[in-house]
Amino acid sequence: MSAETTGAPTLPGDGSLCIHNDWFESGWPVVMPLHQAMWAAMLLSTATARQLRGDLDTVAVLVFGDDPRRAPRGIGGQGLESPLVWLDAEAVEAADSPEEAARITADAQTHRAWCEEALRAAGLPAPSTMRDLAAVMERLGIARCEDGRWTMPDCLPRPEDVLRLPEELLGRLRRLRRVQDSGPAERALLHHITHTLGRPAQFITTLQRLKQATGFGAGRLRDVLDHLATGTGEIKLHRGQPPVTVAAKDLTGQSRFLISLDWDCIDAGRNQGARIV
Repeated sequence: MSAETTGAPTLPGDGSLCIHNDWFESGWPVVMPLHQAMWAAMLLSTATARQLRGDLDTVAVLVFGDDPRRAPRGIGGQGLESPLVWLDAEAVEAADSPEEAARITADAQTHRAWCEEALRAAGLPAPSTMRDLAAVMERLGIARCEDGRWTMPDCLPRPEDVLRLPEELLGRLRRLRRVQDSGPAERALLHHITHTLGRPAQFITTLQRLKQATGFGAGRLRDVLDHLATGTGEIKLHRGQPPVTVAAKDLTGQSRFLISLDWDCIDAGRNQGARIV
Protein backbone atom coordinates (compact mmCIF):
# COMPACT_ATOMS: atom_id res chain seq x y z
CA MET A 1 0.00 0.00 0.00
CA SER A 2 1.58 3.30 -1.05
CA ALA A 3 1.66 6.28 1.25
CA GLU A 4 1.29 9.99 0.62
CA THR A 5 0.88 12.70 3.22
CA THR A 6 -1.49 15.61 3.17
CA GLY A 7 -2.68 18.43 5.38
CA ALA A 8 -4.44 16.13 7.82
CA PRO A 9 -5.53 17.23 11.32
CA THR A 10 -2.83 17.18 13.98
CA LEU A 11 -3.16 13.96 15.90
CA PRO A 12 -1.12 11.93 18.40
CA GLY A 13 2.00 10.12 17.21
CA ASP A 14 3.61 11.71 14.17
CA GLY A 15 0.47 13.76 13.48
CA SER A 16 -0.27 12.29 10.06
CA LEU A 17 -3.43 10.56 8.94
CA CYS A 18 -3.56 8.12 6.05
CA ILE A 19 -6.24 6.72 3.81
CA HIS A 20 -5.77 3.90 1.34
CA ASN A 21 -5.34 5.12 -2.24
CA ASP A 22 -8.01 2.66 -3.36
CA TRP A 23 -10.63 3.54 -0.75
CA PHE A 24 -12.74 5.94 -2.78
CA GLU A 25 -12.32 4.02 -6.03
CA SER A 26 -13.23 0.74 -4.34
CA GLY A 27 -16.89 1.71 -4.04
CA TRP A 28 -17.22 1.07 -0.30
CA PRO A 29 -18.31 4.68 0.40
CA VAL A 30 -21.36 3.92 -1.76
CA VAL A 31 -22.30 0.95 0.44
CA MET A 32 -21.25 1.89 3.99
CA PRO A 33 -22.09 4.89 6.18
CA LEU A 34 -20.14 7.51 4.27
CA HIS A 35 -18.32 9.58 6.88
CA GLN A 36 -17.68 7.04 9.62
CA ALA A 37 -16.59 4.37 7.14
CA MET A 38 -14.02 6.84 5.83
CA TRP A 39 -12.71 7.46 9.36
CA ALA A 40 -12.57 3.72 10.01
CA ALA A 41 -10.61 3.35 6.76
CA MET A 42 -8.29 6.14 7.95
CA LEU A 43 -7.69 4.32 11.22
CA LEU A 44 -6.85 1.03 9.48
CA SER A 45 -4.80 2.77 6.77
CA THR A 46 -2.82 4.79 9.30
CA ALA A 47 -2.11 1.71 11.40
CA THR A 48 -0.82 0.02 8.24
CA ALA A 49 1.22 2.90 6.82
CA ARG A 50 2.80 3.84 10.16
CA GLN A 51 3.36 0.15 10.99
CA LEU A 52 1.59 0.50 14.31
CA ARG A 53 1.20 -2.65 16.37
CA GLY A 54 -1.62 -3.69 18.65
CA ASP A 55 -5.30 -4.50 18.64
CA LEU A 56 -7.97 -2.09 17.44
CA ASP A 57 -8.18 -0.27 20.78
CA THR A 58 -4.42 0.19 20.91
CA VAL A 59 -4.05 1.62 17.42
CA ALA A 60 -7.13 3.83 17.93
CA VAL A 61 -5.41 5.45 20.91
CA LEU A 62 -2.15 5.79 18.96
CA VAL A 63 -3.94 7.43 16.02
CA PHE A 64 -6.76 9.42 17.63
CA GLY A 65 -5.64 9.76 21.24
CA ASP A 66 -7.16 8.41 24.44
CA ASP A 67 -9.80 11.14 24.86
CA PRO A 68 -12.78 10.44 22.59
CA ARG A 69 -13.90 14.06 22.97
CA ARG A 70 -10.75 15.21 21.17
CA ALA A 71 -11.06 12.71 18.34
CA PRO A 72 -12.17 13.98 14.90
CA ARG A 73 -15.85 14.87 14.93
CA GLY A 74 -16.63 12.47 12.10
CA ILE A 75 -15.93 9.48 14.35
CA GLY A 76 -18.46 10.42 16.98
CA GLY A 77 -18.05 11.54 20.56
CA GLN A 78 -17.52 8.08 22.06
CA GLY A 79 -14.53 6.83 20.08
CA LEU A 80 -14.88 3.24 18.93
CA GLU A 81 -18.15 2.96 20.87
CA SER A 82 -19.73 5.81 18.89
CA PRO A 83 -23.03 4.77 17.29
CA LEU A 84 -23.06 4.66 13.51
CA VAL A 85 -24.77 7.63 11.91
CA TRP A 86 -26.42 7.03 8.55
CA LEU A 87 -28.24 10.35 8.32
CA ASP A 88 -26.25 13.49 7.46
CA ALA A 89 -27.82 15.99 9.87
CA GLU A 90 -26.09 18.90 8.14
CA ALA A 91 -27.61 17.90 4.80
CA VAL A 92 -31.04 17.82 6.42
CA GLU A 93 -30.51 21.27 7.95
CA ALA A 94 -29.35 22.64 4.58
CA ALA A 95 -32.38 21.24 2.73
CA ASP A 96 -34.35 23.82 0.77
CA SER A 97 -37.72 22.44 1.82
CA PRO A 98 -39.34 20.03 4.26
CA GLU A 99 -39.93 17.71 1.32
CA GLU A 100 -36.23 17.62 0.48
CA ALA A 101 -35.35 17.01 4.14
CA ALA A 102 -37.83 14.12 4.22
CA ARG A 103 -36.30 12.68 1.05
CA ILE A 104 -32.77 12.87 2.52
CA THR A 105 -33.99 11.13 5.66
CA ALA A 106 -35.76 8.40 3.71
CA ASP A 107 -32.70 7.86 1.49
CA ALA A 108 -30.50 7.41 4.58
CA GLN A 109 -32.90 4.85 6.03
CA THR A 110 -32.99 2.96 2.73
CA HIS A 111 -29.19 3.07 2.45
CA ARG A 112 -28.85 1.57 5.92
CA ALA A 113 -31.37 -1.18 5.16
CA TRP A 114 -29.56 -2.10 1.92
CA CYS A 115 -26.17 -2.32 3.63
CA GLU A 116 -27.37 -4.27 6.65
CA GLU A 117 -29.34 -6.72 4.52
CA ALA A 118 -26.31 -7.37 2.28
CA LEU A 119 -24.05 -7.95 5.28
CA ARG A 120 -26.50 -10.34 6.94
CA ALA A 121 -26.88 -12.28 3.68
CA ALA A 122 -23.09 -12.76 3.74
CA GLY A 123 -23.21 -14.05 7.30
CA LEU A 124 -21.89 -10.81 8.80
CA PRO A 125 -23.48 -8.80 11.62
CA ALA A 126 -25.01 -5.42 10.95
CA PRO A 127 -22.66 -2.93 12.65
CA SER A 128 -24.04 -0.48 15.16
CA THR A 129 -20.83 1.19 16.39
CA MET A 130 -17.50 2.29 14.97
CA ARG A 131 -15.93 -0.78 16.60
CA ASP A 132 -18.44 -3.06 14.86
CA LEU A 133 -17.80 -1.32 11.55
CA ALA A 134 -14.03 -1.75 11.77
CA ALA A 135 -14.51 -5.43 12.64
CA VAL A 136 -16.82 -5.93 9.64
CA MET A 137 -14.30 -4.20 7.37
CA GLU A 138 -11.64 -6.59 8.62
CA ARG A 139 -13.84 -9.62 7.91
CA LEU A 140 -14.56 -8.27 4.42
CA GLY A 141 -10.83 -8.29 3.67
CA ILE A 142 -10.37 -4.52 3.67
CA ALA A 143 -7.78 -4.88 6.44
CA ARG A 144 -6.08 -7.68 8.32
CA CYS A 145 -4.39 -7.96 11.70
CA GLU A 146 -1.95 -10.79 12.43
CA ASP A 147 0.11 -10.84 15.60
CA GLY A 148 -0.76 -7.20 16.20
CA ARG A 149 0.44 -6.08 12.77
CA TRP A 150 -2.07 -4.37 10.48
CA THR A 151 -1.99 -4.74 6.70
CA MET A 152 -4.23 -3.81 3.78
CA PRO A 153 -4.13 -5.21 0.23
CA ASP A 154 -2.94 -2.92 -2.54
CA CYS A 155 -6.31 -3.32 -4.26
CA LEU A 156 -9.27 -3.45 -1.89
CA PRO A 157 -12.01 -6.02 -2.50
CA ARG A 158 -14.94 -4.59 -4.45
CA PRO A 159 -18.27 -4.64 -2.60
CA GLU A 160 -20.08 -6.16 -5.59
CA ASP A 161 -17.59 -9.06 -5.51
CA VAL A 162 -18.07 -9.97 -1.85
CA LEU A 163 -21.67 -8.95 -1.13
CA ARG A 164 -25.02 -9.63 -2.76
CA LEU A 165 -26.19 -6.07 -3.28
CA PRO A 166 -29.59 -4.71 -4.36
CA GLU A 167 -29.89 -3.52 -7.93
CA GLU A 168 -30.04 0.13 -6.83
CA LEU A 169 -26.58 -0.06 -5.22
CA LEU A 170 -25.21 -2.08 -8.13
CA GLY A 171 -26.42 0.66 -10.46
CA ARG A 172 -24.58 3.28 -8.44
CA LEU A 173 -21.43 1.17 -8.50
CA ARG A 174 -21.71 0.67 -12.26
CA ARG A 175 -21.96 4.44 -12.72
CA LEU A 176 -18.91 4.87 -10.47
CA ARG A 177 -16.94 2.36 -12.54
CA ARG A 178 -17.87 4.19 -15.75
CA VAL A 179 -16.62 7.45 -14.27
CA GLN A 180 -13.37 5.76 -13.18
CA ASP A 181 -12.86 4.29 -16.63
CA SER A 182 -13.37 7.71 -18.19
CA GLY A 183 -10.78 9.42 -15.96
CA PRO A 184 -7.97 9.61 -18.57
CA ALA A 185 -10.44 10.81 -21.21
CA GLU A 186 -11.77 13.48 -18.84
CA ARG A 187 -8.27 14.75 -18.11
CA ALA A 188 -7.45 14.82 -21.83
CA LEU A 189 -10.64 16.73 -22.61
CA LEU A 190 -10.08 19.33 -19.88
CA HIS A 191 -6.42 19.68 -20.90
CA HIS A 192 -7.54 20.42 -24.48
CA ILE A 193 -10.13 22.95 -23.35
CA THR A 194 -7.70 24.60 -20.92
CA HIS A 195 -4.45 24.69 -22.85
CA THR A 196 -5.50 24.55 -26.50
CA LEU A 197 -8.73 26.53 -26.38
CA GLY A 198 -7.71 28.86 -23.54
CA ARG A 199 -10.48 28.19 -20.98
CA PRO A 200 -13.43 29.56 -22.95
CA ALA A 201 -16.76 30.16 -21.23
CA GLN A 202 -18.37 28.20 -24.08
CA PHE A 203 -17.46 26.81 -27.47
CA ILE A 204 -19.02 24.90 -30.37
CA THR A 205 -17.54 21.56 -31.32
CA THR A 206 -18.32 18.01 -32.50
CA LEU A 207 -17.44 14.61 -31.13
CA GLN A 208 -15.21 14.11 -34.17
CA ARG A 209 -13.19 17.22 -33.33
CA LEU A 210 -12.90 16.18 -29.68
CA LYS A 211 -11.82 12.70 -30.77
CA GLN A 212 -9.02 14.19 -32.86
CA ALA A 213 -7.98 16.53 -30.04
CA THR A 214 -7.97 13.96 -27.22
CA GLY A 215 -7.35 10.62 -28.91
CA PHE A 216 -10.39 9.04 -27.25
CA GLY A 217 -13.38 7.54 -29.05
CA ALA A 218 -16.90 8.88 -29.20
CA GLY A 219 -18.22 6.43 -26.61
CA ARG A 220 -15.68 7.42 -23.96
CA LEU A 221 -16.23 11.10 -24.75
CA ARG A 222 -20.00 10.75 -24.37
CA ASP A 223 -19.45 9.16 -20.94
CA VAL A 224 -17.17 12.05 -19.92
CA LEU A 225 -19.55 14.72 -21.20
CA ASP A 226 -22.48 13.01 -19.47
CA HIS A 227 -20.57 12.86 -16.18
CA LEU A 228 -19.52 16.52 -16.37
CA ALA A 229 -23.05 17.60 -17.33
CA THR A 230 -25.26 15.43 -15.11
CA GLY A 231 -22.84 14.09 -12.50
CA THR A 232 -20.85 17.17 -11.46
CA GLY A 233 -22.77 19.99 -13.17
CA GLU A 234 -19.52 21.50 -14.42
CA ILE A 235 -20.70 21.85 -18.02
CA LYS A 236 -23.94 22.29 -19.95
CA LEU A 237 -24.63 20.84 -23.39
CA HIS A 238 -26.85 22.60 -25.95
CA ARG A 239 -27.67 22.07 -29.61
CA GLY A 240 -29.61 23.91 -32.29
CA GLN A 241 -31.05 27.39 -32.72
CA PRO A 242 -32.41 28.49 -30.40
CA PRO A 243 -30.17 26.33 -28.18
CA VAL A 244 -31.90 23.48 -26.36
CA THR A 245 -30.38 21.14 -23.80
CA VAL A 246 -29.08 17.91 -25.29
CA ALA A 247 -28.03 14.69 -23.57
CA ALA A 248 -24.53 13.43 -24.25
CA LYS A 249 -25.91 10.05 -25.33
CA ASP A 250 -27.78 11.76 -28.18
CA LEU A 251 -24.69 13.37 -29.72
CA THR A 252 -23.52 11.96 -33.03
CA GLY A 253 -20.02 12.14 -34.46
CA GLN A 254 -20.54 15.11 -36.81
CA SER A 255 -23.35 16.99 -35.01
CA ARG A 256 -22.36 20.43 -33.77
CA PHE A 257 -23.13 21.23 -30.13
CA LEU A 258 -22.31 23.94 -27.62
CA ILE A 259 -20.38 23.27 -24.41
CA SER A 260 -20.75 25.89 -21.63
CA LEU A 261 -18.31 25.60 -18.74
CA ASP A 262 -18.57 26.63 -15.10
CA TRP A 263 -14.89 27.27 -14.41
CA ASP A 264 -15.45 28.14 -10.75
CA CYS A 265 -17.02 24.72 -10.23
CA ILE A 266 -14.34 22.97 -12.30
CA ASP A 267 -11.47 24.64 -10.45
CA ALA A 268 -13.01 24.07 -7.01
CA GLY A 269 -13.56 20.38 -7.73
CA ARG A 270 -9.96 19.83 -8.82
CA ASN A 271 -8.04 21.89 -6.31
CA GLN A 272 -8.89 19.94 -3.17
CA GLY A 273 -6.18 18.61 -0.85
CA ALA A 274 -4.46 15.44 -1.93
CA ARG A 275 -5.75 12.18 -0.53
CA ILE A 276 -3.52 10.14 1.65
CA VAL A 277 -2.69 6.71 2.27
